[in-house]
Amino acid sequence: MKSRYKKIPVLLGLCAAGLLTGCGAKNTQVHIMDGRQNTEILVAGNTTVAEVLKEAEITVDDKDTVTPALDSVVKNQSEIQIERHAAVTLVEDQTEKVEMTGKTVQDVLDEKGVELKKHDYVNHSLDAYLEDGMEIQVIHRLAVTIQVDGETKEYLTEAKNVADLLEEQSIAVDKKDIVKPGMERELSEGTKVVIERVSVKQVVEKEKVPFETEVEYSGSMYSDESVEKTPGVEGEKEVTYEVTYVDGKEDHRKAVSEKMLKEPVSQVVTKGTKQRRRIVSKQKVEDCDGSGHGYYIITWSDGKVEYQDY
Repeated sequence: MKSRYKKIPVLLGLCAAGLLTGCGAKNTQVHIMDGRQNTEILVAGNTTVAEVLKEAEITVDDKDTVTPALDSVVKNQSEIQIERHAAVTLVEDQTEKVEMTGKTVQDVLDEKGVELKKHDYVNHSLDAYLEDGMEIQVIHRLAVTIQVDGETKEYLTEAKNVADLLEEQSIAVDKKDIVKPGMERELSEGTKVVIERVSVKQVVEKEKVPFETEVEYSGSMYSDESVEKTPGVEGEKEVTYEVTYVDGKEDHRKAVSEKMLKEPVSQVVTKGTKQRRRIVSKQKVEDCDGSGHGYYIITWSDGKVEYQDY
């Protein structure tokens, strides 16, 4: 706030009052500095501070400080400094009474150890001079973010924790909803609160029921052979699920009941058990005449032995 000057071209002790030794006596320019209200006044010489203030219609109380003293005689280009005594109320987390002389709002905060942060609010300018009866309100606020219902917004809040923040912003939360961090978490600068809306619905779906396979064995077929005797047929059932959605997207589901609509028909397969013949051993026997010919002694898995020339 800019200083305001009030010019009062008053000459104290007019010649007719007999206070001057002559009408040509030298006048004195005085600056009165009363907080932010500054006044300039022209007075006669040999005038006291008390007389100057009276002429300027400025009153002071016993607890106010006036410099120089009231009984001092002003000199040319003199300055009178008035520091006002004020009883004020500081409202922060609690209410306190404070008395100071010639101080500002900032001085009160410093005296009481009140530290202001970026988003805090004070209802007066910090450099405002104290006035008697002034109430200084300090509101501590935090910048936080809330993400809910597809929107993300920033807020300045006085709330202490997440629960208070949501109540302050009239954001309703169902007991099934997920709040991150928790409702009792204390807020700090930049806290991001995420609310995930949770809903539960029952969904009925039809599903295929796979058929089972039954195996029959036949000794008339080899073990590596099989044939489908009866084809399998899938069944069908109706399943009721309890589906949980988070912000409209399925998160998980569980089956709560099911009803068989069509029983499956098992597939029947016939497999052989008969083993095929295989060579167990094959021994080479050469002729003794050196002709390069001979024979193989072949033993089969069924115990039979055969001879084969080479």
